[in-house]
Amino acid sequence: MEHDLLAAVTGASVLSGIVLGLSLLHAAVPAVFVALGVSLLISGWKFGARPEGTAGAGVELRQGIALGALVLPFVLLYLSVALSPEHSPDGQTYHLGLVYRFFREHGMSPLRNMYAVIPLGMEMLFLFAFSFGRHAAAAAVHGTALFALPALMAAYGRRLGMPGVGVCAGLLVFLAPVVGADGASAYNDVALATAWFAMFYLLEIWREEPEAGRALLVPAGLLAGFCFALKYTGFTAVLYAAGVVLWHRKPRALLPVGLAASLIALPWPVKNWFWADNPFSPLMNGLFPNPYIHVAFEDNLRAHFRHYGLASLRTLPWEVTVTGNVGGQLGPLFLLAPLGLLALRTAGGRRWLLAMAVALLPYPENIGTRFLIPALPFAALAMVRAFGSSWRIQTALVALMALLCWPKVVARYTGPGSMRIERMDWKPALGITPEDEFLRRRSPDYRVARLVDQHVPPGHLLWSAQPLAEAYLRSDVLVSFQSAEGEVIQDIVATGADRSDFEPTWNLRFTFAPLRIQHLRVTQNARSATDTWSIGEIYLYNGGAEVRPQPAWQVDAAPFPWNLGMAFDRNPATRWNSWQSIEPGMHVDLDMKSAVLLDRVELHCAHDQWKIQPALENCDGASCVPVRAQLARLDLLRPSGIRSRAAQALKARGVEYLLIPDTDWKAPDLAANKALWGLTQVAEVDGKRLYRLE
Repeated sequence: MEHDLLAAVTGASVLSGIVLGLSLLHAAVPAVFVALGVSLLISGWKFGARPEGTAGAGVELRQGIALGALVLPFVLLYLSVALSPEHSPDGQTYHLGLVYRFFREHGMSPLRNMYAVIPLGMEMLFLFAFSFGRHAAAAAVHGTALFALPALMAAYGRRLGMPGVGVCAGLLVFLAPVVGADGASAYNDVALATAWFAMFYLLEIWREEPEAGRALLVPAGLLAGFCFALKYTGFTAVLYAAGVVLWHRKPRALLPVGLAASLIALPWPVKNWFWADNPFSPLMNGLFPNPYIHVAFEDNLRAHFRHYGLASLRTLPWEVTVTGNVGGQLGPLFLLAPLGLLALRTAGGRRWLLAMAVALLPYPENIGTRFLIPALPFAALAMVRAFGSSWRIQTALVALMALLCWPKVVARYTGPGSMRIERMDWKPALGITPEDEFLRRRSPDYRVARLVDQHVPPGHLLWSAQPLAEAYLRSDVLVSFQSAEGEVIQDIVATGADRSDFEPTWNLRFTFAPLRIQHLRVTQNARSATDTWSIGEIYLYNGGAEVRPQPAWQVDAAPFPWNLGMAFDRNPATRWNSWQSIEPGMHVDLDMKSAVLLDRVELHCAHDQWKIQPALENCDGASCVPVRAQLARLDLLRPSGIRSRAAQALKARGVEYLLIPDTDWKAPDLAANKALWGLTQVAEVDGKRLYRLE
């Protein structure tokens, strides 16, 4: 069993890499996947080597029967979900939404929303399965990782001569509500935990016999790279693998580990470098500026994920184990996890706790419960080891965990934000309940997706104020927060929807003695974590007459120069925005190519940036001299026709349809002023209104 499990997980990493290559070549079609699958099966049968025997003995028969009886209901529960049509929140929005798009287009194209640029190693496996069995098949692929993880832990326990510890620790992980809900859906966290543990397992075998186990370094490296390909947080597996090799004074072993890891991991940042101008998109946008993901979005996302709205992090252990208000619960029994520190008394226990600590390195950046899953196997091993080797105590731990984690029991103590399985229902899994009927009953997002697919023709762009079930959607969708362009459109809609704070009604007027200027720089000298700098329009004057922008003029900005044209388009519904917190040194440059006589500059800005401190500079080459100007802060009348101007800006960006939920603050204005916006309501479902721009 040990060999087969490790070979299967390693093979998944290779298959993921191959599918990525086919997707980049737009050769991701069922016929190619059939040929690939047959080739891999023949290769495995002809060249695969299988060692004789399996290390270690199993658990006692009595313990095995008891544990099997305890776990069987959960096996059936998880299978009923994994084999049903995918309806999990992230699974039906972006995990399989991207897969469905890749399937339709036979591969990848440069999509610059935040989900398309994260590593999609698991989605490559989903794509392979989706080509044959569609949505349920993709979710079932992740289900194999859910079942493989406790099996790997059991095999590891046998190798150590502690079969009960391995089996019981694996079952504690398996029974955790968040693990079951995640693993039975088209997510990737359980797959990451499985690959992480399999890599650890291979390195443990190599550590026992460094010379005899040299061949294991390649699969260990492949799995380390696969962890990164599954999720950015999986980079910790690469660190651990390199650290283990160096600790055992085998620097030459870094070569096979590093090359194998690079083979699986590097294609993802390389792809992003070419397609998104940032190898680690959607992160590190301050280090790699690009027009696709805003720094402000990344900062806001980080701030949210660091606390999830909790008043104090002191309650976090309770939240992640019991209430599940940070995205799911591990189960109350994991409140005993600190007992695992007793494992520090043994060399093996210290390795478990070290692996757990390394896997947890990224956790402070996202305290959601799912981000604990990769470290959970090591925590469980240490915790079970602390209770000793008595099979009765081990079985009692599993029995208590099973009782506390059964859906009806969990419902008694969980919070509203918990990710969990609520019931067992085999009818959709067996096809007794038709897919459409099941999804319409269980998923509001699916109902909206069907509405959109019915009314928005393929190839026509829809902007949505909320995520959609794109796994069941053929239309092109731009979600408000998932990309820079989506946020710009959100800003335009907000400006048009009677949001006076966003309208350019604040005139920052600079007056000065007539001065010939060729290169004008507008600087921003304040610092604030809450304000971003924006300019609706820039006006230049000489003697009361406007100096109109010329086609030959060149504009630039630092930061975010890409949308600077919106400060000169004379549309009050659009504005240039720095899209990051203000700090001294930000500037907008206007090179007029030849000296122009000016005596006044006006910045028509929105009022949502009270802390900005703008100034003017006259630049010549690399040197800039402050312009001695008097700044007056004046109020302007609200621009007329703002809604129609916003609609013009949307159409200029290719937007033809809008989807707005009634709960959105902009919804009442759009519903009450459809004629002024030039909108026609096409359809409505569950308080979500679909509009067409005329």
